[in-house]
Amino acid sequence: MAYEFYWVSGSPNSWRTMLALEYKKIPYVSKRLDPTKGESKTPEYLALNPRGKVPTLANGDFVVHESVAIMAYLEREFPDPALFGESSSEAGLIWQRILEFINYARDPMDDGVSRPLIRGQAGTNADGIRASALQSHAALRWMEGLLTVQPFLAGNQVSAADFTAIPCVQFLARVGKSADAVSLQLGLDDLQSSYPAVSRWIPRIEQLPCYERAYPPHWRNSR
Repeated sequence: MAYEFYWVSGSPNSWRTMLALEYKKIPYVSKRLDPTKGESKTPEYLALNPRGKVPTLANGDFVVHESVAIMAYLEREFPDPALFGESSSEAGLIWQRILEFINYARDPMDDGVSRPLIRGQAGTNADGIRASALQSHAALRWMEGLLTVQPFLAGNQVSAADFTAIPCVQFLARVGKSADAVSLQLGLDDLQSSYPAVSRWIPRIEQLPCYERAYPPHWRNSR
């Protein structure tokens, strides 16, 4: 039975999971949801994911939520090519990088900066956005340090750690160039100058065949 993958275009959580699906060349049935039409809150979808969040992966009666959990599940089902390392030490480091990013970088980038700016909250939440931007810069400096000495976040090979981080960084880079972000002086409009190692890492991910296949469809016309 084919996997059914429920996702939203532009959602970093959906994006990282789709990167894993495409990287491993796993066949799946795409179930794109439009949250503006309430499609993530229908009784049918809530039966799969009671929180009404994305992504969700269904394989017959088995359903798994949460993007990193889905990636870990897919790794067990399709271990080659590996995204969580070939050895215990590699797996431990990859999981460390994933959890470091999730715990210390994702929230300020996504919930603190990117989403409020997309929702037009620059005028009503300026102080909160600026505070989260400072935390985002701290996270980018951490990434810069790692990527100065190695091509990927957990070493010399692309891994689930990179797929965890790249959607959030791309989302942040996209909104960081907006008029609202520039007016708030967040310093996110020129990541290439501020974080050259991060800026070299981004095209390494973009050059993977899976990247183009997983790229958010509604972003294509505004590249």
